[in-house]
Amino acid sequence: MPSENEKCANMAHEELGTGCRLATLRKRSQLDFEIEFYERILSRDPNYVEVLVNLGGLFTQKGCHRRALQVDLRLARLRPKDPEVFYNLACSYAVLEQKAEAIEALGNAVRHGFCDVDYLANDHDLDSIRSRPDFQCIVADLAGRPGTQHVI
Repeated sequence: MPSENEKCANMAHEELGTGCRLATLRKRSQLDFEIEFYERILSRDPNYVEVLVNLGGLFTQKGCHRRALQVDLRLARLRPKDPEVFYNLACSYAVLEQKAEAIEALGNAVRHGFCDVDYLANDHDLDSIRSRPDFQCIVADLAGRPGTQHVI
């Protein structure tokens, strides 16, 4: 049976351990917390589209562009005709300097209904492909379509 001194020493050690865990949790950012939360949900349901969309956005915010790209690729398989999914995929590719893939994904976004030409023309995620003739062609084609969104 442990003595009173040993019991107190054990309690102090446990409190120190708890304090360290709390300090570690405090150091974690809200982004890290949310990423971990969504990853736990995905471990149970890997095809939960809304969670994947949120997780991709969080990875992008955090600057984890390769991880965001992996999420966007999963979403493209799950939602093969969703213009927003392909637009985000184009942005992920462009940020990672994968220019041909970015142009292809952007073309898919437009084919599936993406129509906000002003957003496209000003989105900094696409800066790496903005000077490419195929990008300019997509913008010009989109700008000339009826129903294209323009900011007035």
